Amino acid sequence: MKRTQRCGELRKEHVGQTVTVCGWVDTKREMGHLVFIDLRDIAGKVQLAFDVEKRPEIHAAAKNLHGEYVVQATGTLRARDPKNVNAKLATGEIEIDVAALEVLNTAKTPAIEVRDEIKTDPEIRLKHRFIDLRRRPMQRILQARAAMIRSMRATLDAEQFTEIETPILYKRTPEGARDFIVPSRAYPGQFYALPQSPQLFKQLCMVAGLDRYYQIARCFRDEDKRADRQPEFTQLDIEMSFNDREDVMALLEKVVPNFVRALQQDPTFKDCDWPVLKCGEVKAPFERMTYETAMRDYSIDRPDLRSRDLRLTELTAWAKGCSFNAFKGAAENGLVKALRCPGMAEAFSRGQIGNLERDAKGMGASGLASLTVGAPVSVGATYMSPLQGAIAKFIPAGEQDALVKACKAQPGDLIFICAHAKEKVVHAVMHNLRTVVAQKLNLLDPSKFALTWIIDFPLFEYKEEEEKLYASHHPFTLAQDMELVRKLAEAARKSGDGSVISRLKAAGFSLAQVLGIRNNQYDLVLNGTEIAGGSIRMHRTDWQEDVFELVGISKEEAEKKFGFLMNALAHGAPPHGGVAMGIERNLMCYFGLENIQEVMAFPKSATGRDLMIDTPNEVEPKLLKELGIEMTPPK
Repeated sequence: MKRTQRCGELRKEHVGQTVTVCGWVDTKREMGHLVFIDLRDIAGKVQLAFDVEKRPEIHAAAKNLHGEYVVQATGTLRARDPKNVNAKLATGEIEIDVAALEVLNTAKTPAIEVRDEIKTDPEIRLKHRFIDLRRRPMQRILQARAAMIRSMRATLDAEQFTEIETPILYKRTPEGARDFIVPSRAYPGQFYALPQSPQLFKQLCMVAGLDRYYQIARCFRDEDKRADRQPEFTQLDIEMSFNDREDVMALLEKVVPNFVRALQQDPTFKDCDWPVLKCGEVKAPFERMTYETAMRDYSIDRPDLRSRDLRLTELTAWAKGCSFNAFKGAAENGLVKALRCPGMAEAFSRGQIGNLERDAKGMGASGLASLTVGAPVSVGATYMSPLQGAIAKFIPAGEQDALVKACKAQPGDLIFICAHAKEKVVHAVMHNLRTVVAQKLNLLDPSKFALTWIIDFPLFEYKEEEEKLYASHHPFTLAQDMELVRKLAEAARKSGDGSVISRLKAAGFSLAQVLGIRNNQYDLVLNGTEIAGGSIRMHRTDWQEDVFELVGISKEEAEKKFGFLMNALAHGAPPHGGVAMGIERNLMCYFGLENIQEVMAFPKSATGRDLMIDTPNEVEPKLLKELGIEMTPPK
């Protein structure tokens, strides 16, 4: 080896030893007959000292060094003078009296500074990622990622799981996002797909009797870009046999606390300013909440429960009988919800409320009503808290009092109300509003982690414009009431015109009855972000065929897309289920970062390009011809 220790590993107990270190020149200071250089590697920095009176040739060579030169230095480790100790560095009590110096490589001036804190265009950082990764925060994040994965493997190995790799060249299956496809040279006109997840293969591992599988799996999804998405990412993928959802959830309640503890106890990260290092112990079991409760109280299936007391109130029943026509009309077949903002009657300016109204309209709402609660006044024999706001004059005193009581509002509170014929519009507006208010009330402490299981999701979702049912998770998720699913499928198979829903209605089933079926899905939510999700799967072909029937997947289509899975299930599949946890998304949440690029070594840009190696790019016509692909000129 060219070195005896890493730069950041040297300590006072090594004083008197002859050491050799290698690294990059971080800073250089010339002070008369002395030159000091901080040498940097992944473990940290150490100071090199060069004295012209002791070794003039080496001193002269040190003066010619520039930032990011790669050097090797050998010398005696000595204690610094107490007045020169640098308490900010782990190696601040010692320095190397350099006796030999070799320049291993020179370096151009980098496009970005190698500093802990920099203000540089994100695209410049991505273009010069090999320089950006020299920065200590980036290196610590990647080291933490490795520590997290080590802990995951250790936990699962102790639980007798087997690590198994599944294919990257996959078959295109409908899983919610667009696939990346790969043309086959051997079979012109045919394509592989890159896996969105190893879903089907891990189920096949259970059919094969492998009992407990896991994988640190690469996944690929051609989705629109946003801060917590990348076209390729990594997830911890788990599947197990002869289990129910409680077993899977209990397993993850071991995995998560273990890797959090591993990060908190690793001395490598003690100087890092990550929320995960300040949150204290993560304890199991985690809180559980049904999908229905989450949507009722927070209008989203991944609520941020750091602001748990900031709940929404459904006012649909009140609105049906109120005098304000906008609310009354929306309540007939839609949804009306309110958010009580405690003590915030004066918290928002007129301009800020106008911005919230504009945001609501951007999400499809016709508007956003705001009312403030005044001091109680006497109305006849009772005391009421009158409401003030643009629409207050349209709501009689008795209805105002009922509204205030429904929201449990107090004088000085602010109430926002959204009403719309489409429930998803109201949910979107109120979730966004709740987040804004929680931030204004300082309820979203980054050092607090609220881990929650969301359970009892609907098996189906319905798209009215298509009159079609879809699997709300994926079509391989086991229903909680398979007997009802069987009856529905039998009714759907009977001859008749129209959609599946119309045939079910003709057989006496209501849409509410169909959408009321719950599945065995479970999502783990951390501070409003889904960090893991899974389900118990269908393990019987007749059950799987029933669900395919209800979501409109014909036998021919099922055979074409999932024939291998159906064949496998027919050969004695055990009850099984699993879960997947996004590595990068977890790190992003635990480190308090806003962009998933920060926890990946070589991410794509916001437009999906790798700016460092300049891809995607064109390929030569000869290769396209071999693949049987003809290009259409872009418009």
